[in-house]
Amino acid sequence: MIVTIFAILFGVVGVGVYVSLVRRMPNRSFFPLLGAGVVLLGLAGIGMLRLLPVDASENPTRVIVALMMLWIGWVGLMALIAQMLNSRMAGAHPWPVVAGGIGTLAPLLGFFIARMVV
Repeated sequence: MIVTIFAILFGVVGVGVYVSLVRRMPNRSFFPLLGAGVVLLGLAGIGMLRLLPVDASENPTRVIVALMMLWIGWVGLMALIAQMLNSRMAGAHPWPVVAGGIGTLAPLLGFFIARMVV
């Protein structure tokens, strides 16, 4: 039960971070900064899970921090793609933002499906 509450809380926080990243109009300096942040968060999260020893039964902090880095990296990637589509296709304004917002919830949906199957 507590894991479900935390997952829903992280889903709401992820959508909030996404909204704050997509709210401003894209400019030239926004894309490299967000792109570098997404790459660094993804590499750090994968590096923590793959390269460092995982002793999740004794100390789950490393796994939780790595998964949070991957989650924020995913939200940033969705915001980056939505901003890029907004700047390239000005006529399709609300749809890339809405699709990216739904895309931020994809890992959460996968988590709930995995919990129901297992």
